[in-house]
Amino acid sequence: MTDQIDEDDVPKPVLLQRCRSIARATMLFAPPLVSVGCAIVVGYITYVTSTKEPPADISTLAISILKSGDASPEMRAWATSALGIRTDMPMSVGSIRQ
Repeated sequence: MTDQIDEDDVPKPVLLQRCRSIARATMLFAPPLVSVGCAIVVGYITYVTSTKEPPADISTLAISILKSGDASPEMRAWATSALGIRTDMPMSVGSIRQ
């Protein structure tokens, strides 16, 4: 019939053996999981950067604001600062030669 195994006859694994088996399993499965995770992150970043719309040309927008006659003073101040035009210094007209 069936022989019953006495639990005292089966040797219990030593702590070192258990640690080795866990370390072996970790070394076997961790690198592929890390590689797949990195590939997913790189794919996501590539997708986000390739589908993002490029920013509008700020200088073109600032020039069109300065050319328009009905722009508010706040918009004109933003346009001059975006173009880097200094308005805090008085312009000396005598120094410009034609």
